[in-house]
Amino acid sequence: MQKLERKAFAAAQPLLKDLAAIHVAVVAALEGVTDAELWVDDRTAPTIALLSAGDGYFLAGTPDRRRFSALKRRIPAWAYLFAEEPWTDLLGEVWANPFARPHPRVRMGLASGSSPLPATPPLPDGFSLRRISRSLLDTVPGAADALDGIGQWRSKKRFLDEGVGFCVLHDGKVVSHCLSDSVAASRCELGVGTEPDYRRLGLGRAAAAAAVAECLRRGIADIEWHSHASNRGSLAVARQIGLVELDRHVAYSGSLPAENVGDLDRDTCLDWARHVEAAAETIGWYNFHAAGAWALLGDRTRALASLERLVDGGWDGEAEWLEDYWALQGLTGDAAFKAIVERQRAAETD
Repeated sequence: MQKLERKAFAAAQPLLKDLAAIHVAVVAALEGVTDAELWVDDRTAPTIALLSAGDGYFLAGTPDRRRFSALKRRIPAWAYLFAEEPWTDLLGEVWANPFARPHPRVRMGLASGSSPLPATPPLPDGFSLRRISRSLLDTVPGAADALDGIGQWRSKKRFLDEGVGFCVLHDGKVVSHCLSDSVAASRCELGVGTEPDYRRLGLGRAAAAAAVAECLRRGIADIEWHSHASNRGSLAVARQIGLVELDRHVAYSGSLPAENVGDLDRDTCLDWARHVEAAAETIGWYNFHAAGAWALLGDRTRALASLERLVDGGWDGEAEWLEDYWALQGLTGDAAFKAIVERQRAAETD
């Protein structure tokens, strides 16, 4: 597989057109709006394309076993992978992660000829809605860190010039936001996030409604919203601001198919806990996900045991990842958990 220079990305555009029809991120990457890397089997007449863009990897083209070993070297085991149908039965041959599983996903969007969108709802006292601007990033401490979606753009300046985003402030900090992960011509993919302590207050809905209204004002009419099928909160916000389901598709990953406590029912969570714990015997970092799954199930002993194996096994992650991982939030006040985190932090400085 050969890595293309950005100016040559157009050569792979025909191969990625089906994935581009679902993922604005693919179009934005090909057009140079967001950071991306692209590999093909042939620079002039490619038949296989592998794109790394944003949080995902995208595999398209016609399978050719002569390229399988090269693909296996290019697709990281930890990748979040979207693959066209000819590849789905071959992932075990082109990907060094035999334990990845399907992640059901939903794509929401504005229906053509949709009725007027709901107005931006009022915020509770003490909260304020702000457009994401240079002034905001310069004056609100930590704003740029909270708005992590900006990192997918090639530069912060480009996001401020071309992107769309709103956030909700409380006590001088960002507690909720909605921004464009990518924009390409009349298409835009929005993402939303709210700090756990500030959920169920309508903050994400307010930021999202404002972002949709701004997109439409700018002539960006094809607004999309991607979510885990398990993320009932995200899908509810999308519906509240007038979006409808466009389609369902699948990604492949070793991580848990969720983003919030309560997204997975107990039986599903238990199935995943057993699966990733077994996977950790071969790929050590699966202990990270095993710990999260056991923590979600309330099994402190097995969660901590997974973390012990993770850290003792020479994991090259960061202590901060353990502290911030949504599935481990129930352990953050636990003395044993804190001790493991500190051991990992010490290992990072050795």
